[in-house]
Amino acid sequence: MEIDIKAIHRDADVYDVRKAVELVLHSPELYDPNDPKNKGRKPNFEVELGESLAGWTHNGTGILRVTNRVGDRLLQWVRDSDKNKIVIKGRALRLFPTPRKVSPLVKQKLEKAFYIGPEKEKQRKTIENQARQAHLRLAKVQFGVWHRPSDSPPNQGRAFSIEYERDFLSKSEAYIHVVYEHKLIRIDTGQRETEQVNYTILVKFASICKLGTGYDEFGQPFIVFDLYTPPIFEGKSFNTWEPGTGIHKRKNYKPRDRLIAIDDAHARIAPYAHHLRVLLSDPDDLTTFEEICRVAECEPRPIRVSRVDARSLQFFSHRNLYNIERWIKKIEWKCGFQIESCLRRGLLNTQDLLFNLRDAIEGVIRDYGTEASELLHSFSLALRIRRVDETPRACLARVCKEHPAGNPLRLPPGNFLCHHVIITPSRMLLEGPYTAQSNRVIRHYHAHDPSLVERFLRVEFCDEDRLAYRWDRDVDVSWFLQRRVGGVLRDGLEVGGREFEFLAYSTSSLREHAVWFVSPFDDPVEGFVNAEIIRAQLGDFSKLLRMPSRYAARIAQAFTSTDPSVKLRRGQWEEQDELGPHTDGVGTISQELADMIWEAKCSASDSLRKNRVKPSAYQFRFLGYKGVVVVDSQLQGIKMRLRNSQCKFPAHDVEEAEFEIARSFDSPTLVHLNRPVIMILEDRGVKKEALLELQDAAKAHIYLSGDSLEKFRDLLRSHSLGGKFFLGFILEQLSALGLDFKDSPEKKAIGSAFLGRLLLYSMNHSLREMKFKARIPVPRSYQLVGVADEGQAYINEGANPDDVFTLKKGLIYACVQESADKEPIYLKGTCLISRSPVIHPGDVQRVFAVGKPPDDKKFCFFRGLKNVVVLPAVGDKSLASSLAGGDLDGDTYDIYYENPALLPTIQTDAAEYPPGEIWTLDEDRGDATIEDVCHFIVEYINSDVMGLLADRHLVIADQSKDGVFDGQCIKLSKLYSMAVDYAKNGMPVDINNLPKPLIPYKPDWHKAEVTGARELDYYESDRALGYLFRNIDLHELDKSFEGLSSTYAEGTAPLEDMISRAIAPPILQTLNDTVEAPGAENAQTEKLYARYVGEMRAVCTTHTLLDSPDVRLTEEEVVLGTILAKSTQPRLRSDRAYRMRLHAETLVRDIRAQIAPTGDQPTDEEMLDGLRNAWATWGWAQHHREKESIESFSLIALGVILDCLKRLGVLPNIALS
Repeated sequence: MEIDIKAIHRDADVYDVRKAVELVLHSPELYDPNDPKNKGRKPNFEVELGESLAGWTHNGTGILRVTNRVGDRLLQWVRDSDKNKIVIKGRALRLFPTPRKVSPLVKQKLEKAFYIGPEKEKQRKTIENQARQAHLRLAKVQFGVWHRPSDSPPNQGRAFSIEYERDFLSKSEAYIHVVYEHKLIRIDTGQRETEQVNYTILVKFASICKLGTGYDEFGQPFIVFDLYTPPIFEGKSFNTWEPGTGIHKRKNYKPRDRLIAIDDAHARIAPYAHHLRVLLSDPDDLTTFEEICRVAECEPRPIRVSRVDARSLQFFSHRNLYNIERWIKKIEWKCGFQIESCLRRGLLNTQDLLFNLRDAIEGVIRDYGTEASELLHSFSLALRIRRVDETPRACLARVCKEHPAGNPLRLPPGNFLCHHVIITPSRMLLEGPYTAQSNRVIRHYHAHDPSLVERFLRVEFCDEDRLAYRWDRDVDVSWFLQRRVGGVLRDGLEVGGREFEFLAYSTSSLREHAVWFVSPFDDPVEGFVNAEIIRAQLGDFSKLLRMPSRYAARIAQAFTSTDPSVKLRRGQWEEQDELGPHTDGVGTISQELADMIWEAKCSASDSLRKNRVKPSAYQFRFLGYKGVVVVDSQLQGIKMRLRNSQCKFPAHDVEEAEFEIARSFDSPTLVHLNRPVIMILEDRGVKKEALLELQDAAKAHIYLSGDSLEKFRDLLRSHSLGGKFFLGFILEQLSALGLDFKDSPEKKAIGSAFLGRLLLYSMNHSLREMKFKARIPVPRSYQLVGVADEGQAYINEGANPDDVFTLKKGLIYACVQESADKEPIYLKGTCLISRSPVIHPGDVQRVFAVGKPPDDKKFCFFRGLKNVVVLPAVGDKSLASSLAGGDLDGDTYDIYYENPALLPTIQTDAAEYPPGEIWTLDEDRGDATIEDVCHFIVEYINSDVMGLLADRHLVIADQSKDGVFDGQCIKLSKLYSMAVDYAKNGMPVDINNLPKPLIPYKPDWHKAEVTGARELDYYESDRALGYLFRNIDLHELDKSFEGLSSTYAEGTAPLEDMISRAIAPPILQTLNDTVEAPGAENAQTEKLYARYVGEMRAVCTTHTLLDSPDVRLTEEEVVLGTILAKSTQPRLRSDRAYRMRLHAETLVRDIRAQIAPTGDQPTDEEMLDGLRNAWATWGWAQHHREKESIESFSLIALGVILDCLKRLGVLPNIALS
């Protein structure tokens, strides 16, 4: 209802009125926190003051909007006693009921939204208004690059080369101001009376490395920006009814357009010069700007600088860029790629390349031959971290001197060195090459000629900050994406002097906005090959040519990252009937074929043999088939039986084809809670205390990990850390040798600074995941791939139903076995089952696990299956489809076992997930072309809103009294289901009518990891997520924990440290004391170390979250396989960490192989030689503790030593982690 307010004091503002009303409505007389109707939420309300025509803040009247229930109680309270009044500044308000009703949106907010007091809004509005009042006139806007003149002394600062400049005093206007609410600095250009378009330059606080202010030699004030990433450019027509030149509106309610550059002249230099310098027209405005930055909490704050030498040197003139292009085209492509990479990353300018380095680079190409591109790649990495006083030419000479001679990094089977291109709105960045998992197409041409892999490029589209594109609601980006992304896809791109054209994408890469490009080539077997020929060879897509997105999704199967295994001949595979909706995506294989596949995978990775459980299921790609196959003990010989639901397109007739492994399920994965699951469980009756108890147990596990090496090992395994360096195995063996973190009667303190830092980094990683993702491990719960109970298939083929043990509706079977030396665990009892991502309340269901199948004579299909969850194949609807619309083509399911406190008390039906509509071309349109696929990719990037929908769902659920059962949340869950299918159905979600948050504040658990989160933007959530978020405090990485040794004992000689003293006796005993103590001189180890440290630099500089020369990963991060830098987008960190781990794994495998043999069955003599080499490597490293990355290099040697000793029977036979 609406209540009229009168007699408001003239000096009171809306915040005074809100506070006075709050004191009454939230008082014990009107609000009972124990009343179940309140659901623990204080009543919400709105206040609006009447407008004053005389210039006052208000006209003495206002409107109070409340729910009917609260309004009736308030009016009754006022009538009950003359003393019951709402008083402001000594004057009582007069309240009058009205028949007016509030709007539906306001009604929803009043009934459901979390109440936020007026203090936050008042403080925020005050700052916003202060910032808005400062519009400072600019004289000039300049874009350029920082450089250091070759003749400048080391202590002289960098100079600024002006590559683009516009004067805004004589012909136009430009103003700069700070936008507090969006954390950015905005420059508006253009004059309404004389120009059509208002161009805007947006500089985010987060993109600023340094911000300098001062006066130039002529006394003119300047502001200079040293930027991590380029600004954002937007345009808006001054005449909103008439779009400006090049500005095409898609929606008339989106007034602004994203742009590539502000004009043609700027577009030419924008890919190379993005740093910004502006000149103010009024000298007094400089102090005003600095003060507004302080008020608006701009970070970093402006720093006064005495002078910045700024002049136009035209590094990126037409002439210079043309000369660079001509030169690159004349040299070998991989070398040209590295040269262009340096130019586009701002590591070198055209002056450096054309006049200072050209002869030296050409000398490298001539003298180093096939190793030249690798050396130039090392040079590009060295440029990022070179000393201030080192010139680029001196840097190249140093890299040549340090470059290790010998064979390049050896790649494991199924991997290749991939070159990457990143397309941002204004730049094209080149990366690599670095290790990537191959796919069917690349392996096919690699088999013909290994050099052909360099013809394939992975191209990624992202915003300037390397994060996924995100748009403001009033920015139209359709024209921008069609021009920037669509232009590259349709027209191709030139890299290193070579033309590339769009080829295809994989399903996972599309989610990352990445695709494959190829440069046409002559294949020694097939002749001329281009993108069209490659696509045509994959299969028969004729039935899909009217559905562009479905057509592209089927092509994507061939580009899924897979490992090769065995080849099957025609007659060894066949199709079988479906079991209704229950076998969507799953088939069967014989035990013999499963053994062959596992043997092939183990041959490619020897560590898999050590104590692993043979998988019962594989996710695969095979010709036009995809999905999962599970072992069927009844199949004899080499046999695979697939289903029609797994055939996505018919392949060309072949006699033999490769079974490609996308994933093997040889061990269970520990289940972790996450934000969506927690929100749903709480709203379905699970107590927040139960969730907090789980978190406290996980916290204790983390904090106690410093008590012993065994507990540290357990922490690593539970969070999947350190596996690429076999860190868990190393800790296990060192503990067995009598070492620990602290002295005790049984063990000696290890005294390793590096292990201490690894512990701190591991704890920080684990706590950060728990705080910002609510990622809490759930004991005795497992994530398993889903398969179907095939017993019904045998009944359908004639078996007696009484002789077949099958699962009934609501039953599941699961048996987990973590390693070969552990007993299998048969899950029995009531469980919860879900499939991520959960978003609907019914996406979590109760089931009953049947335990170990009976040992009678009945046939039971799943009796011997391990590390899978078997779902029943009965009923009209499959259990998988009831869990967030899942199927059995590789989906994994979370089984919450023996956790009764997590069982919901409120039962909810599963959501219905009907198949979505498919984008189909009109009848008169003809078949789809590759241009239609390109158009779909552009639209996908524009409409990729899964993250937005999931986030909005959680925020509204937190703000609403109804939680996930709120009607807006249910609507969002339906939209999310559509968004999940968008990649294959091609039907986008209309985001223009998405449900909005109930209040303009976010819950405190929503705070990003990045620093600078402003308290005024958040409220303290009263939901479980809020309590869990506030229950975690993160430790700084430069702090140590009490009692943990953090340094070597002062003056400890090489090989006198505790680790060396522990491993020396078994080594000498094994080698029969025939080996001398390792010394500081070892040519072979020095060469090996040079190879290692060079590649380690590549790992540390390539896979950072921020594209900046001074940002590197630490050695500890690489060893653990995590990235601890703060980021607003978890997807970016996950992608970068995956690439980093793959790169590091390749490096570690190569170094280990050069120290000791890694074959299937090395002889004892080979193992003794490996032990001898590893001991020498360890000893050399202990004599050179000061060297770069020496700790991780030592760790590899230590792992080889312990592995050799174990294989030789000197140490307990404990598996590699």
